[in-house]
Amino acid sequence: MTFRDLNHLMALPLLALIYYSYCPFTSNASIIDFQNLVQTDLDLSHQFTFDGQNDQERLEDKVGEANLTTRPFGSGTANDIEYAKEGYDETSNAISTSRGPGNDFAQGAGLHNASVSLSDQISFEVIFQPNSDEISGGAFNLGYILNTRVNNDRGYFLVQGNAPLPSTGQQLSSTIGDGYAERNQNLILSQIEIGHWYFVTGSYVINRDTNITTFTNYIADLTNGDTILRKVGPFSNNGGPYPTGGSPLGIGGRWDAGESFPGQIDEVNLYDAEKEEVNFQQHLDSITGGKTPFEINKITHDLNSNTTTIEWNSISGKAYAVDASFDMIEWNELDDGVIGEKDLTSFTDTESSESETIKFYRVREIEE
Repeated sequence: MTFRDLNHLMALPLLALIYYSYCPFTSNASIIDFQNLVQTDLDLSHQFTFDGQNDQERLEDKVGEANLTTRPFGSGTANDIEYAKEGYDETSNAISTSRGPGNDFAQGAGLHNASVSLSDQISFEVIFQPNSDEISGGAFNLGYILNTRVNNDRGYFLVQGNAPLPSTGQQLSSTIGDGYAERNQNLILSQIEIGHWYFVTGSYVINRDTNITTFTNYIADLTNGDTILRKVGPFSNNGGPYPTGGSPLGIGGRWDAGESFPGQIDEVNLYDAEKEEVNFQQHLDSITGGKTPFEINKITHDLNSNTTTIEWNSISGKAYAVDASFDMIEWNELDDGVIGEKDLTSFTDTESSESETIKFYRVREIEE
């Protein structure tokens, strides 16, 4: 367990509060900034923003020639696809793919392109929001977000669900190889949250000498305020070399038909190269504005209640500890289980005394 400390002084001479404060760091960032940054990458092969003046434009590949068409199945129709949905922010729109009740192939609609060219190295990025935290009722219980298929080799880059089958339909996973099995799967997230926007990426490299594909995924929960990617992998499969050659492409649905994903998809990017974590992190920074400095930005004292409130920049779900001291040598822990809120978190010290003339505070970020 490691700690990152923040020290701050609160002085109370004659009950007059003296403290240092400043305006927290802010930065402009948006999906449109992300789109523009992605456009500068020479390895970008396909970009789907789902933005446009009409439905045809919204299905266009903004970089390559892999324009999308709707692919309904079962009792589903093309009208089940919804356009111009609210995206992650107001600078972009999303598209909503459909999955109806019943089994995996009963009703729904996704997006399709007959052929994209895949190389020995490929990377992807997706921004999406699930409408369901569980997919059930079928033989497989999977929802395909981004996928390809070369003969019997699976390129299921991002799926809601996991192996072994039937899935519980609650996870995010990535499968590369000759079968939908745990030996070919990287489990990205064990429990998806309905209504959350996620940024998920991955890179894949084929070793032709060993017939092994190694891939690494990264994820950030944008709704939770994540500004740092969480790395999952690298994972080496046992299912042969993939991707290779031409392949049908499915977005929000299987590469052919069925098993669609119920939710919104804001952005999809494909790259003909293995991208590094630093590249994906830069792209995340363009969406979120980067990581806000871990700093105390305000201390206020209430004379009536004789309490002091400390406020600092925080990450949702992160655990923090707050300490106090009169000499910055000996510290008294006030609380070691403050759970961070998105952007800002506060703690109120009720142990102040009217006899105190000076008091220091420290906030520690606890990392397991």
